[in-house]
Parts: sequence; C-alpha cells; structure tokens
Amino acid sequence: DDNDEDPERPRNVVREALRQFTIMAMPYFKEDRNGRCLFGTLFIITLVNNALNVYFSYLIRDFYNALTEKHVAQFYKVFLRYVGSLIVAVPIQVSYRYMYTKIGIAWRKWLTERVLTLYFSNRVFYGLESQGNRADGQARDYKERQNEVDNPDQRIQEDVSSFTSYSLSFFLTIVGTVIDLVSFSVILFSVMPQLFIAIIVFATLGTAATVIIGKVLIRLNYESLQREADFRFSLVRIRENAESIAFYNGIASEETQAKHKFQRAIDTSNLINVAQRNLDVFITSYNHLTEILPTIILANQYFDGIIEFGVVAQVRGAFWHILNDFSVIIREFNGIASFMAGLDRLFLFMKAIQKLDPDRPKEDAKVMMKDMSPPDEDDRNFSQQHTIRVKEVRASDPAAASQTDPTQPSTILTIRDLRLLTPDSRRVLVENLDISLLRGKNLLIAGVSGSGKSSLLRAISGLWNNGTGEIVRPSCDQIYFLPQRPYCPPGSLKDQLLYPCTELSDSYDGTQDGWSRPIEQRRVEWSSMSDAELLEVLDAVDLPDLASRIGDGDPVRGLSTVLDYSNTLSLGEQQRLAFGRLVINRPSLVVLDEASSALDVVAERKMYTLLKKIASDSEDGACGLTYVSVGHRPTLLQHHDMKLLLRDGSSYVSFIQQTESSTEEDTILT
Repeated sequence: DDNDEDPERPRNVVREALRQFTIMAMPYFKEDRNGRCLFGTLFIITLVNNALNVYFSYLIRDFYNALTEKHVAQFYKVFLRYVGSLIVAVPIQVSYRYMYTKIGIAWRKWLTERVLTLYFSNRVFYGLESQGNRADGQARDYKERQNEVDNPDQRIQEDVSSFTSYSLSFFLTIVGTVIDLVSFSVILFSVMPQLFIAIIVFATLGTAATVIIGKVLIRLNYESLQREADFRFSLVRIRENAESIAFYNGIASEETQAKHKFQRAIDTSNLINVAQRNLDVFITSYNHLTEILPTIILANQYFDGIIEFGVVAQVRGAFWHILNDFSVIIREFNGIASFMAGLDRLFLFMKAIQKLDPDRPKEDAKVMMKDMSPPDEDDRNFSQQHTIRVKEVRASDPAAASQTDPTQPSTILTIRDLRLLTPDSRRVLVENLDISLLRGKNLLIAGVSGSGKSSLLRAISGLWNNGTGEIVRPSCDQIYFLPQRPYCPPGSLKDQLLYPCTELSDSYDGTQDGWSRPIEQRRVEWSSMSDAELLEVLDAVDLPDLASRIGDGDPVRGLSTVLDYSNTLSLGEQQRLAFGRLVINRPSLVVLDEASSALDVVAERKMYTLLKKIASDSEDGACGLTYVSVGHRPTLLQHHDMKLLLRDGSSYVSFIQQTESSTEEDTILT
C-alpha cells in the first residue's frame, strides 16, 4: 500500500472511532445498574486520588523547603504529616486499582455474554462461518479486508477483552488527566504563568507531530491482527485435519501455506517496527527535552533568590503533571492505534451479526447497535425478493396441517415454487420445485454431484436462503437433521447420545453456568434417561460393546467417560451414534444428508429398519416418523417410498413414485 489513508473509510477517523465506541460502550452503563454503581464508585475514588496527588505536591514543597533551610523541627513535622497521609492514601490508591479491575471484569462478562447471545441466535454463527470461508483464502490489504468478518473466535475472545480493558483504562486516563490538569494548572499558573503557556505550546506541537508520524500504525496494527489470526487459524485447520493431510501426503503443501501466512505476519511486524522506530525517535527526543526544560526556565529566578528550592521542586512536579496531561496522546498513541484497530474489527463483527439477523426487533434490548448502519432500501427490497421463506408448524397439530394444505391434512413437508441459487447467484440449482410430502411417506433425493441435493436440505433447515419460494415444515422441536459427518461435542459418551439435550460441564473447573443449560426446544431432558436405557439405545444402533470398551469393561463407567469422540470413534461409529440420537429424540421429521455413507449395506439396512420401527411405534397409531434422505447408493431405494431426482445443469426436476426396491446401480439416477 502506498496510501496510508483508505478513501473508503470516514475521513475523520477519530470521529468515527468515537461513534463506534459510543455505540458499543453505552448500553452496558444504561442497562446494568451494577455497572453504573461500580463506575460511580470508581469515579469518586479517582477524584479523591487526584486530590491526594495535589495535597502531596504541597507536602513535597514544604519538605524540601525545610530541608534546604535546615529547619529541623519543621522538617520532622512535615515528615510525620507525610507518613500519616500515607495511612489514608495507600488504601484509597489500592481501592482504585481493585475497583478498576472489578469493573473491567464485570464489563467484559456482560459484553461477552451479550455477544454470545447475538452470535448464537437465529444461527448467526453459521452465516458468519459461510462468510468466513471466503475471507480465509488470502490475507489481502486493509481496504479489502475491513468489510469481511473472519475469525469470530478471536473477535469474541480477544477483541472484546481488549475493548473493555483499554476503553476503561483510557477513559479513566482522560478523567484523571482533566482533573490533574485543572488542579496543577492552578498551582503552576499562580507561580509561573510564562511556563504554563510554554507547556501548552510545547505539548500541542508534540502531539501534532506524534499523530502525523505515527498515523500509519493504525492501519498496520489492523493488518497485524488480521494476519496473526490467519496464521493461527491455518495451524488450527491443520490440527483438525491432520489425518487427511497425512493420508494425502500434503505435508509440504500445508507447511508452505503455513509459512506463507507466518511470513505475511512477520512482514507486517517488521513494518510496525519501522514505523515504531520513526515514532520513537521523536518521542525519545521529546522526553529528554522535558526533563530539563522547567529547571532551565526557573534557574535564573532561583539563582537570584526570587524563589525557594521547594518552589522549584513543586513547580517542576506541576510541570511534569501538566505536560503529561497535555501529552496523553503522545504517551498512549501506540495503545490508541492498537485499540482503534481492535475496535474497528469488533464493530464490523457486530454489524455483520446485525445484518445476518434482520428479523430481530430493533427495540430488543439485546441489540446494542440500533443506529449502527441505517438499512439500505435497495438491499431490503432485494432481500425480501430473493429469500426463501421457511414457515414452521407443529406436525402433530391437525389444524395446522389443514391450514397448510386443506386437501392434504397429513402433509408434513410442503415446498412451493422453490428456486435455489448458488451463493453467488450465478447458477440455478433447483427451479420451480413443488412437493407435498405426506406423513409416513419417506423421500429419497438423488442426483449427480453439484445438482443441489445438500443445498435443498439446507434450505429445508433454514440455512440456505439464497433463492425464492416457500417451505412449510415442522417446528424445530419436531425435526432432526443428520449430516454426513456428525458433530461430537466435548463431553462423555452420554453427552454424545443426548446432544443437544445436555448440560455441558466446564472441563477446567467442573462447574456449570447459566448459558450451558439444556436447550428448551427439545422434548427429552438429559436427566430423564437412565443408564440402562442409554445402553439399550447403543445396542439398537449396533454399538453394544462401545460403552464397555471405553469404560474398561464397565459400561456404566463408559457412559460417563469424557473423550475426544470425534477422533476416538470411526466415522461409521459416529454415524450410528447419530442414529441413536434419533431413537432418544423421536422427532416427526428426519432429514439425512448421506448419513449412512460410512456404513456397509448391512449396517445401513439396520439403521433404516430402526427408523421404520420408530415410525411404527407411534403412541397414537399414526406414522410417528417420516424421513427424507440424500444419497447415492441404489440400495437406499428399498428404504424409501418416493424419489426426487435433481438434474444438474438444467431447471428440470422429476418427481418419481418409487414402489420397488432396486440394486441396479443406474436406477437411482433415472
């Protein structure tokens, strides 16, 4: 980059940073009474602390006057006053640090929990991950990266922490600076008005020079955060895909990419070092001048006997206080540059969350960015015209079903005039799709790779909204999705079976907190399942020895054993474990995205037979479970009643009644 300024950023960077800070910071103090009380207490302690600084400046003056004039009695009298004052001052100064840390922790806790609530609501985390896939490819320059949201883990953990800690620190610095400036300006102006004016001129010139020389650090710090995050993420990706990389023998390629990302981080660090060196040349010279400036100005008056040495010491102390107050930008510039980069990243992250959750009411207290970015009318119209509408009804409610389609009171899934587009909207995956799936009629979705099978499932789940049309499906507590690679959360074998109806305990301290409560949408509570029932579930999904194997021969112990099951179990075992979750949850509609791809034909038949058994075991005698599958194997046909064939490269969709099982490999795509 040849330009330090980004033309697309607001010209007044400071004003924009203040706007971002106000939007991000004010809700805590408006909504949290405890936060206001803590801050008020800290503000009072700050005032008292600064008053003590002024008081001690007079004690120092009297102390040195008594010393130079050899007044022994006065010297020890001032000394005793000084010691007595420390008894009061030390607790106040310690309380200042304690309250400062306490409010910092409370603010970070409040903001992090608020961000996590927004992050998980309406699957915002999934939308951010989809955006992040594009941003992860190559670390580009500041202008191109500033509108992309990547590494949300870093923004939630690191950027929130630095925002709260530095915001509080800098705010208190400003408050202390103002109080300190007013207090010591009175002292200095009453003794030496010329010196007070000299300080203002000196500090103003120093601040202006610092901003001009060091402004490039703001951009470089932003790029440093980005490139360090890219390097860290590349290492995480290698760790998570270690086995695949080893099988492909892609070690050299991964090493090259990791070193490339690391080199980009090092290049930015070197640029920061050069910019810092240039700034340090000025700041170091500036600091050396300030050490002797007040003494030089006062020396002649002291030599002529006009002022005492104690006055020199007091004025020199006041000079330092005032100069430090006026030079706050110089002292804090590096921190400000890093803070503004982190603030910008966090602000853009919150904007992205708001954009990905447009249905959240703006008056919702959890939205902290009501005036963050006024909605664009064209974008709103485009979104309304190019979004798939997903309507949820309770599948067990006959009235709801009849309202969905009066002619089919038992319809469990309805798709109307669906048009699916790729994320870039350049290719049509599915065109004019209309389906009404009755309860108990199981559907197989087939097609060549890239024809839109998995995209259709994502649209049914509400994860894919690029397109038009309407989908009517059961509510979240009555539908269950099985992906090709099941998710194994941290926890015990019992947690794997009960997920997401589990209370996850903290692996570090064993405590349970408020935001790991069981998900309320699910019908099954984790505590309602006995160990014997869970072992029966494992037996039903053809994993009878798993608990005993993990528990060293004790199946009950095995259920409570905490392991990294995503790496402990094979993919086939993970898929069978996922079918066990269906046995526990017993939803009305199951959507399977190649959920048996790692199973052999016999195991696959057992799993689908289990699904049919769950359907036949419905308490009310009706079809209790309906499933929709995506797959390539022709053996899947025998487990389904209907087949939907998607043809890639065209908008033609065939909907075929399937009545016979088949083992011919070519029949699934015809």
